[in-house]
Amino acid sequence: MKLEHYRRNPVLAGILDRVALIRAYQSIVDGLVPGRSGQSVQVLNVDDRVLTLGVGSAAMASRLRFEANDLLARLHRALDDHPNAPRPAAVRVRVVTERPKRGHSSPTRERPRSSTGSRALGCLAATHADPALARSLDRLARLLDPDTRTDTD
Repeated sequence: MKLEHYRRNPVLAGILDRVALIRAYQSIVDGLVPGRSGQSVQVLNVDDRVLTLGVGSAAMASRLRFEANDLLARLHRALDDHPNAPRPAAVRVRVVTERPKRGHSSPTRERPRSSTGSRALGCLAATHADPALARSLDRLARLLDPDTRTDTD
């Protein structure tokens, strides 16, 4: 896909320049940090102060934080051929989780019914001034009561 014809729009041109910069840093980082045990390192952001990297696990993040000074030195050596590129002064490592695929909802955790919670909601319903909210709280209290059977059980 040719993106160059979008450069006429100054807003899109700035975005395309940013994407190109991040992709360039990604290729440099890929050469400096080989994937360890199948995990990838993703450049999330770069500026004059900080290079932000994303990894998939806390262990990998810990490892990269430990190696941050060495990684920064190697990055600066790799940037010698690119004098106009920003030279970050620090590396920030974040753990990023994989986004759920479209159409797949995250699993919901079913909580057990609680008589304590039911009683607390019942007391709140009995003392609340708004009648509509009091009815809703009372209905929820009955739903949470483990001793009450409903048609949906």
